[in-house]
Amino acid sequence: MMRFKYQRVAAMALLCPFLTSCGKGKGTKAPTEAPRVVTVQAVQATGLQQSLFYSGTLEADNIVQLGFAVPGVVNQVAVQEGQRVSTGQLLATIDATEYTNALAIANAALSQAEDLYQRLHSLYEKGSLPAKDYIEIKSRLEQARANKNLAAKRLADCRLYAPMPGIITVKAAERGSTAAPGVPAFTIAKTDQVYARITVPESEVGALRQGQEAQVAISTLQDTLKGKISIINPQADNTTHTYSVKIRLANGNGRLLPGMLSEVSIGNGRSVEAIVIPAKAVLRDADNITYVFVANEQRAAVRKRITVGRVTGDNAVVVTSGLQSGDQLVTAGQTNLSEGSALRF
Repeated sequence: MMRFKYQRVAAMALLCPFLTSCGKGKGTKAPTEAPRVVTVQAVQATGLQQSLFYSGTLEADNIVQLGFAVPGVVNQVAVQEGQRVSTGQLLATIDATEYTNALAIANAALSQAEDLYQRLHSLYEKGSLPAKDYIEIKSRLEQARANKNLAAKRLADCRLYAPMPGIITVKAAERGSTAAPGVPAFTIAKTDQVYARITVPESEVGALRQGQEAQVAISTLQDTLKGKISIINPQADNTTHTYSVKIRLANGNGRLLPGMLSEVSIGNGRSVEAIVIPAKAVLRDADNITYVFVANEQRAAVRKRITVGRVTGDNAVVVTSGLQSGDQLVTAGQTNLSEGSALRF
C-alpha cells in the first residue's frame, strides 16, 4: 500500500513541470499583424463603346527619291542618313566646271546675237533689210536666249536641295561618286504627320467613314494617340478581299517613326456593358497570371484571378472575367498584400 502511494506521488512530480508550462502558455496570445492601409472602390459595370480592333503599321506622309538632273562627279555631300532636313536645305553638289563654262559660252553667243539684232533692226524698219533676213536674225536671238537659259538651269542643277521637310532615310551619294540623271541619290520621308495603315475585311469596311475618330496605341512608345480616318481605299485586294485604311496622326515632335507597329481601335457606334478597372490595380505573378485583390466583408484581402481584355485610352483595362459588380477592388496599397491580409480603408 505504501509502495502504491509512492508511485503515484512520483508520477505527479514528473507531470508537474508539464502542467505548469501548459498553464503559462494558455494565457499568452500570438502577436497579430497590423491591418494594411489600402484604397478600395466598388466595381461597377458601365456602358462601353463597342470597337473594332486592327493591327497596323505607321507610314510616312510622303516619301520622295531625289537625284541630280545632270551628270557629274559629286564633290560635296552636306547631309547624313537619319538627319532631319528642312525645305530648301542643301543636300549635295557636283563639279560645276563644265556647266559654268557652258553658261559663259551661252552668254557670249547671246550678247553677239543681241548686238546683231539691234543693228539690223533699224535697217529693217527703214526698209533696207529684207523680211526674210530679219526673221532669221530674230530667230537666232531667241535661240541664243534659250541656250543661255538652258545652260543656267544645268548649272543650277549641280546643287541638289530638299523639296520638303523630312528625314533622310537613304543616302546613296558619296563624295567622288558619279551622279547620273534618274539615279536616286537620296530618299526623304516626310514625317510631320504619319499614317497608321490597317487592313479591314469586307464585312467591316461599311462601318467606317472618312473623318471618323480612332485610337492608335503605339506599344514601343507606351502611348495612345487620337487620329482620324483620312483614306479608305475603294479598291479591295484581289486575294484577301480586304481594304486598306489610313488613320492620320499628327507628329510635330517627331516621335512617331515609319515602320512602328500599332494597335488601332475604332468605335462602331454600339454600346455594351463591361467592367472597367484602373490599370494600376492589376498585378501579375511569376507565373504570368493576372490578378487583383478585393476586400471581403471581414475586411480581409482576397486574391482573384482575372482575364483582361483591351486597354482603354484613360489608363484603364476591360475585365472580361474574374470580377463582378459590387466587388470592393483594392486600387492602391495592393503590392504588399497576401491572401487573408487584414485591411484598413
